[in-house]
Amino acid sequence: MLIRRPNRLDEIRTLSGIVHGGSLCALVVASLIIMGLLSVPVRAENPNVALSTLGGTQLWSDEHLRGGWRIQRHVWSGHHRLLDEQNVRHAWGSYADCLGELMKRNVAAPQNRHLVLLVHGIGRGPATFGALPDKLRKAGLEARAISYPSTRASIEAHAAQLERLLQRLDGVDEVSFVTHSMGGVIMRQLLAGDGAWKSRIVPGRLVMIAPPNQGSIIAQTLQPAWPYKLVYGAAGQQLTPAKVASLPAPDIPFGIIAGGLGNSKGYNPLVPGDDDGTVAIDETRLEGAKDFMVLPGLHGFVARSPEIELPVLNFLKSGRFENVRRHPNG
Repeated sequence: MLIRRPNRLDEIRTLSGIVHGGSLCALVVASLIIMGLLSVPVRAENPNVALSTLGGTQLWSDEHLRGGWRIQRHVWSGHHRLLDEQNVRHAWGSYADCLGELMKRNVAAPQNRHLVLLVHGIGRGPATFGALPDKLRKAGLEARAISYPSTRASIEAHAAQLERLLQRLDGVDEVSFVTHSMGGVIMRQLLAGDGAWKSRIVPGRLVMIAPPNQGSIIAQTLQPAWPYKLVYGAAGQQLTPAKVASLPAPDIPFGIIAGGLGNSKGYNPLVPGDDDGTVAIDETRLEGAKDFMVLPGLHGFVARSPEIELPVLNFLKSGRFENVRRHPNG
């Protein structure tokens, strides 16, 4: 039996009446109603309007990839949607509903069976990597930047999401990774487990860009503050030296690219030594790395710098950041 989803005009009228009182209690009630409306069971045969979306930053997790299409899950309601390469929604409902719609469209599997997943950091999205995914695809790699609700769940939950996505991949024999910031910590959590996906997909190489591999002194300093807790959620509370140090180094070949200013003080006076404004160069280091280099740049921009494209591509193909200009601290 189909369950009728409330009309959007009805929702707006209801919420307007609740919020009109202006009290904190009213706002809380309104929030609960919104979450309740989002949780109404839906079916793929409900009419779908091909809406352009923002791609899911902070509220949606990628649960399945095929070509440039994605099935995403909403972090609060648990319902799914199907997006194309331009982030246009083509279906919504359960995971099975969206998968069925994807199969109807005969979206081609990757031509290159070596997939590169790009995993952004906390508070960010796939746009973190700028033109890097396109550059990797032009070089012959199947590269996709994924989305996950980085501020809405724990590092363990993010690793579990990535494991589900890997387990559902088809047409892929090998997978490598490029991460930014907390994405590298999530990869360490993921690779520490014995996921079933490893029995059919070979883990390749890993490039970690500006990773807080030793934890972050900034995160540790801000951890008790309620605004930090509110904005960065459970994962933000875990980016401390004690938590990150408990994770083993990746068991696949990995290289590290840090950002820095090129002197002994760095961008941020609150961070010891050279830094990218958020993470110190020394905080990025991790024993076992096959290569290490530093590029000039701030934390939020180093992953999209044109200078990073060649070393990332080199490492994915050969395991070294060779033939590139080196920063003095690298």
